[in-house]
Amino acid sequence: MEPIHRVLTIAALICASALFTESTLVGAIELTASEQAQLNALPPSLRAQAMEKLAELESAQTRGDTPLETPEVVMPVEANDEMLSDIEFKESGTEEAPLERKTDLEELKPYGYDLFAGSPTTFAPVTEIPVPVDYTVGPGDQVRVQYFGKTTASYDLYVGRDGLLQIPELGPIAAAGQQFSELKQVIGQRVSDQMIGVQAFVTLGELRSIRVFMLGDVNRPGSYSVSSLSTMTNALFVSGGIKPIGSLRNIQLKRQGEVVANLDLYDLLIRGDTSNDARLQPGDVIFVPPVGRRVGVSGEVNRPAIYELAGGDSDLGEVITLAGGFSSNAYKPLSQLERISSSGLREIYDLDLSQEEPLSTTVRDGDILKVFPSLNRTDNIVQLEGLAERPGNYEWSQGMRVKDLVRGYDDVIPEADLQYALVVSRNLLNGSVSVRSFSLERAFANGNSPHNLELRKRDRLLIFDDSGRSEEGEEEEEVSQRRELLDPVIESLKRQATSDEPQKIVEITGHIRYPGEYPLEEEMTLNDLVRAAGGFSQDAFTLNGELIRFEDNQRRQRETVLLPVQLDQAGSGLELELRPFDQVLIKRIPDWAEQKTITVTGEVRFPGVYRIERGETLTSILHRAGGLTDLAYPDAALFLRESLRQSEQEQIERLRARIREDINASNLQDDVSAAQSIETATELVEQLDSAEAVGRLVIDLPEILAKDDHTIDVVLKDGDELIVPQKPQSVTIIGSINYPTSHFYDPELSRDEYIALSGGLLKQADKNGIYIVRANGKVENLERSRFFPKNNQPIYAGDTIVVPIDVDRMKPLRYWGEVSQIIYQLALGAAAVNSF
Repeated sequence: MEPIHRVLTIAALICASALFTESTLVGAIELTASEQAQLNALPPSLRAQAMEKLAELESAQTRGDTPLETPEVVMPVEANDEMLSDIEFKESGTEEAPLERKTDLEELKPYGYDLFAGSPTTFAPVTEIPVPVDYTVGPGDQVRVQYFGKTTASYDLYVGRDGLLQIPELGPIAAAGQQFSELKQVIGQRVSDQMIGVQAFVTLGELRSIRVFMLGDVNRPGSYSVSSLSTMTNALFVSGGIKPIGSLRNIQLKRQGEVVANLDLYDLLIRGDTSNDARLQPGDVIFVPPVGRRVGVSGEVNRPAIYELAGGDSDLGEVITLAGGFSSNAYKPLSQLERISSSGLREIYDLDLSQEEPLSTTVRDGDILKVFPSLNRTDNIVQLEGLAERPGNYEWSQGMRVKDLVRGYDDVIPEADLQYALVVSRNLLNGSVSVRSFSLERAFANGNSPHNLELRKRDRLLIFDDSGRSEEGEEEEEVSQRRELLDPVIESLKRQATSDEPQKIVEITGHIRYPGEYPLEEEMTLNDLVRAAGGFSQDAFTLNGELIRFEDNQRRQRETVLLPVQLDQAGSGLELELRPFDQVLIKRIPDWAEQKTITVTGEVRFPGVYRIERGETLTSILHRAGGLTDLAYPDAALFLRESLRQSEQEQIERLRARIREDINASNLQDDVSAAQSIETATELVEQLDSAEAVGRLVIDLPEILAKDDHTIDVVLKDGDELIVPQKPQSVTIIGSINYPTSHFYDPELSRDEYIALSGGLLKQADKNGIYIVRANGKVENLERSRFFPKNNQPIYAGDTIVVPIDVDRMKPLRYWGEVSQIIYQLALGAAAVNSF
């Protein structure tokens, strides 16, 4: 090559090296005198460009001489899910973008590419390992020579670029190109021949760096400085790994234009075999060609993924081996192979991979093998559910009966319903559901009883709860547990109904222990339905009931027929056979009522809790309680009723919501009066929050006892309470006064005098709205009294004087008068109860 051409060629190579990421070129830069003269003869612009390129090359060469412990490395490109999921299948031997394929299979990722997904800090191989005997020494290697014997000395020597090793007292020795074992032998022989009484110990120190090229489908192609001990895999890591479109099974090592080795990374990944991981030499090229043929494996294999096939034909057995074999849940007789036919359409082939012949099927590029799982159900079982001591799945055997599964009373919880249990069967051919009921009690008593049903494969035995007979609240809870088992069965029967086979469901309502819908069995009678519903309740009218039956009139019109039925044992109604859609109504005994009570306390001769009859009055109860004592004060009698308490509580909730709305609306106003109103309203809300409804019914007990008149007498209800106190000795003042309190009753004092005793009225008090609440709960407004002058209405012991708020001054808020009045009334009622 002409010198000027060499100069220009070097410059051109430098320009080409810019195409590689973080790469350098190999070789020392030494120009001969002739080449230097040619360079000087170049035009200034071209000479400056050539000198710049040569300087960059010299800098690159300097970087190539970095110590082995800190090699120049490139961090790998992290493989992400988006990159891998975009890779599907492509035709072998092409470099075009792979054709995306949409299948109904789960997404598969190409296998093996996550090997390069990490971020190690260095890719230098371990240098503290013994040097292989076949290691070839080259320029830059450090050779340590130690003399011992007559002369002792130690030298760290480097092989020069000319390949010579300059050894003191021995001279140069040609070292480059020799194996290390040969070099040791040569040095030892020279020492023995030229230095009498001296022996040499030879070892390698720092090893040289070599330049290799990473080309093809790698993440960062270019030239790299690596250790002379590096292998193909070390170089792959240096270049950041292989692209998802690159081959993992045909990585080529080229030396002087010839392929000297091939690396199959599957050997490393699957078998841990590194025998083909060849050591690199200076100038080697590692070339990664495009990926070859690919096959997808999904479903029940140990490593579902997209696999690259090696050269030559491969069969399904080899593909399954690549995927790690079948998983433990695989159902080998049912597998599918999806393939693109020559016409471009997809075809699916069912395979039985439990046989040898399908495993020898040759696969093609783009095939997808799906291995189906075993069914998630057990075949030879019966299920025990509900109130069994040990519910769960049990082995089924031919001829198995109920008593073989539930052996006796010890196998069921004490609250179990022994009269009605269900066996739910499913037809294994069409999936239809059928039911059979039986009595556990009769099955336990006699193994030959028809109630000891024979069980079929996959039957469900349902044992229901029968603890609802304790209390009414518990009964409702247990009914829901009973329905929890029954409702799915009812829904299944409804779903499978057709015009030819109407739903096999009947319903019983009214005064039965467990009303609701029940499965209709073959030849089921009304008596069977009553048994299923737990029997009659205690208030049931068992002489007769009603059955509503629907007739389709040969599908022209549906008619409703009402059939009276006799329910007593003497009648034949209980033996009536039921039909689909039948509805049975069990009536209640006329005039039946639950036992009701009233509590009578205070100044009566026999206080206590009394059971009341239907329509009984307050006068009757007082007579049964022995009447009033001598200390009784009937004018202040307190009568409480639960229904009134609930109504009062609802009213409190409504008013609380209303006044909060008023507060929110008044917050929008900026005037001082609105601010004062809001402060007062907030206090009212706080009082409402702490107030509790009492449920007081105002009565005039002296008038009720004095007159034998049922129109003024109180008809009692369940939960009523009568409190007859002693005669009070105080008068109470509450409301907008300075000191709300109670004062000892003085018949000589007037209303205003009592108010004065409590500190007088507040600024916001409504002095014209003052009213009196008598001891019996009646309210009298002094302004409206026609028999007494203003402020001269008499005050009696037990009265309460109420001074309300002047709501006219608080116009921004509504309902204040109503709210304050309710608060005072609640306070009075609560005080009356608490004082007693």
